[in-house]
Amino acid sequence: MRFGFIFLARDLQAVGPIAKLGEEQGYDLIGIGDSPSLCHDPFVALAIAAQQTRRVRLGTGVTNPQTRHPLILANLAATLAGLAPGRTFLGLGIGNSGVRHANAAPATLGSLESTVDIVRRLMAGTAVDMGGSGIVVHARGKQVPILLACSGPRSLRQAGRIADVVLINVGFSPDVIADAMRWVREGAEAAGRDPAAIEAWVFGIGVIADSREQALDEAIGPAVAIAAYVLRGDAAAKRIPPAVAAKVGQLLREYQYGEHFVPGHTSNYHLAARLGITDYLLDRLTIAGTAEDCRGKIAALREAGIHNLCFSFSGGPDPARYVRRFGEEVLPAFAN
Repeated sequence: MRFGFIFLARDLQAVGPIAKLGEEQGYDLIGIGDSPSLCHDPFVALAIAAQQTRRVRLGTGVTNPQTRHPLILANLAATLAGLAPGRTFLGLGIGNSGVRHANAAPATLGSLESTVDIVRRLMAGTAVDMGGSGIVVHARGKQVPILLACSGPRSLRQAGRIADVVLINVGFSPDVIADAMRWVREGAEAAGRDPAAIEAWVFGIGVIADSREQALDEAIGPAVAIAAYVLRGDAAAKRIPPAVAAKVGQLLREYQYGEHFVPGHTSNYHLAARLGITDYLLDRLTIAGTAEDCRGKIAALREAGIHNLCFSFSGGPDPARYVRRFGEEVLPAFAN
């Protein structure tokens, strides 16, 4: 199996050491999130990470076309590719906290697809009409893979049609993951693409600690944060059990984006317990516990055919601890 992780650059001085540690511990992919009210700029952080690593793949995890124009995205992505040739990607999605905090709406899937097309043409060196003028980017000629973060049937089929890499953000339930893989495959086949050419990573919260109780306590807030956007939309398609569907709907209505991914016992942390869905969210959306607990859940995913697993360390109190302990105590059990 291959492993990656995504985190927020809350402390710019810690970015280099975390990226270096990740590479040393054998991770294959590192993403840095883009949410201006929560963390430093991801492209600045990625430039730092690029200087501290030699092998691991680096990119945004993820940015969006609502707060960054395609011309800016193309130039940033091509510039990063110049710092770390052959090992970068541009991660895109419709936007979540970074968009909401800017008082904007998430991008439509049509807008996202248009952005992917424009960015690819600009990075290839093609002039693109921008207000009547043919514009190119300065750092052109450095094409990089496009990663799309997806959590629903339509976006996953879109990734199958147009993405190089797909981040499957539906949780860790094998049946839900199987649905997601099928939707990616359907999109690829509809576009005449080989589904095997699309690199798929399953994504969710990772937390490891000495005790299961500590790990689960640290995982609750991040699990609620992930649920606040992963579980939106068609409850049946997302296999939300009828017994908890109404409570999940209430979570979506009451979630406080002003506390998004804030570590600790925030009102969002307490929301899951008040609604009685803590166990459901932890089981579906996290790999959390002792090293033994985490190895057990990952082993089940491997048996289900999952080969690439990406952890979110964005909401935890100490991402460096997670990087190190997963690297030392979990990843060696799944070395290819």
